[in-house]
Amino acid sequence: MSEEEKPKFLRGSALSLFKTDRHEDWIALVLSILIALGVYFLVD
Repeated sequence: MSEEEKPKFLRGSALSLFKTDRHEDWIALVLSILIALGVYFLVD
């Protein structure tokens, strides 16, 4: 593929609730850990 044919990807989304991608990543990490702990303790 030549340089002109390569698809271009845009970072982020128009639907994002957060100002930065890094902030969104941290919130996702914290939520995923909380969900995993909830499942671990509730299913046990």
